[in-house]
Amino acid sequence: MAVDTHGRWPWASAALVAPTWGGALRARRWLGEDGHWVAWLALPILVAHQTEEWVRPGGFLPFANQRLLGAREPAWPLTERVGFVVNVPLGWGTAIGGALLWERTPALAAGVLAIEAGNALMHGGMAVRERRYNPGAVTGPLLMGTHAAAGAAWLARSGRMTRRSTATALALGAAFTLGMPLALKRRMRRARR
Repeated sequence: MAVDTHGRWPWASAALVAPTWGGALRARRWLGEDGHWVAWLALPILVAHQTEEWVRPGGFLPFANQRLLGAREPAWPLTERVGFVVNVPLGWGTAIGGALLWERTPALAAGVLAIEAGNALMHGGMAVRERRYNPGAVTGPLLMGTHAAAGAAWLARSGRMTRRSTATALALGAAFTLGMPLALKRRMRRARR
């Protein structure tokens, strides 16, 4: 049976699952030092989540458009191109950026945690409300939700977060969690005019 991943990038994400988790396993001692795991586990978690959403079992594009946004079309207003931009440059970019900036500032990594929390709440909330599976309903709550909660608790205990970095993290989380669906709904409203 052929899998419609709605683009090629989901295959790259799926191909990264084993190497990123393998790297995390090999670096587990280092990840435990100075909270590196808070930032560095974001990419393995993200690619696992994207694989569930877009590859196996997949179906995120029609789910997002029809069940989440209430659109009639399965491939609009969230298109393959928008899905790529959100998941690769923005998703992978913030996860990698948060890890690379960790020593300097935890703000971007904390923003990724806020995005994970929003994603976990959306997938988990819809699964409970609809009483059925949605693409991302396993890795969202289990991986992202757990990582977001544990990472936020570590950051709170560490004292590394300033008011400014906290505000930045919350703004990033809100932009992804609330901004993306609102922008797509606005796109739908404009098309109706």
